[in-house]
Amino acid sequence: MKHIHGGSPEYYFKKFGIPERDVIDFSVNINPLGPPRIVKEIWNSIFHRICYYPEIEGKGVKEFYKRRFDIPEEFILPGNGSTEIIYLIAREIPAKRILILKPSYFDYERATILAGKEVRSLYLDPFGCKDIEKEISEALVKADAVWIGRPNNPIGNLIPKEVIRDISKRFPEKWIVLDEAFIQFLRDWEDETLISSDIPRNVLVIHSLTKFYSIPGIRIGALISRPENISFFSSKKEPWTVNVIAEEVARRLSSCIEYEKKSISLVERERIRLYEAFLRSDRIIPIPGVANFILCKYNGNLDELLMDLLKEGIYIRDCRNFDGLSGNFFRIGIRMPEENDRLISKLT
Repeated sequence: MKHIHGGSPEYYFKKFGIPERDVIDFSVNINPLGPPRIVKEIWNSIFHRICYYPEIEGKGVKEFYKRRFDIPEEFILPGNGSTEIIYLIAREIPAKRILILKPSYFDYERATILAGKEVRSLYLDPFGCKDIEKEISEALVKADAVWIGRPNNPIGNLIPKEVIRDISKRFPEKWIVLDEAFIQFLRDWEDETLISSDIPRNVLVIHSLTKFYSIPGIRIGALISRPENISFFSSKKEPWTVNVIAEEVARRLSSCIEYEKKSISLVERERIRLYEAFLRSDRIIPIPGVANFILCKYNGNLDELLMDLLKEGIYIRDCRNFDGLSGNFFRIGIRMPEENDRLISKLT
């Protein structure tokens, strides 16, 4: 199967010969609340900015991270979403052999291959590892850097902050690249994130505003690391990759505290409810996680399930094209309660 990102029901309509129709898209993993109200309120007022060049270094994005994460500007390199940062790191990181924990987000590997680097894979059991620190440490001996999703996509698990710090100390000459695109969905995310001014010297953190603030059409993200690392990657990065709309939106997001609280509460409550509902099914094995999505294994014909759900106007993420997931795995993104109710009724 070719790699399909979430949000591509057209591929499956064609595959199964089903006429296209509107669907509830559970394949995407963004905040079900939609964008914060402030984004809609400022939309018309920022229109006049499009006839001006943006700040060459994405100043508006730096302001967000400075205010919301309380870190100095020299620790921040804004980008056109986290995807640009992923490809920038893969291309410029001083490492020849890069370890990827799998299953994981497809673009870690694609970016590494396009950069001409050697990919080394560490396949993790989606149902959990007894000693994740030991497994990573043993594999990292034969690599120069490692990609780690925190939380991991598609599994939804989180490698503890203490484990990351221990690995970074044990291998000071190795690069630890963390993708924290989903970190803000955790209730205790401020304690768990490594986005801080005391970030270890060999740690690079990729962050995105797309997922949590539900703005995938406005590409906003950043690389967070020590100033010397930011200076290095900044010298290798193209200018003007953050547009003026993204800058203005980013500036306002740091004030959305009530939105953040409501989002975390909603996602946590609905994730638990969906997980418990799936546990009652004799065909679905849900994997416990901490993100705004749930990975499940289906004991049956997954194509039949995908097709039946599409006929009912429901689209879930087929995960069989994730390297490291053998079997009928699928992922569902947490949506609003009434939509989740519909999914539960169809699956269970």
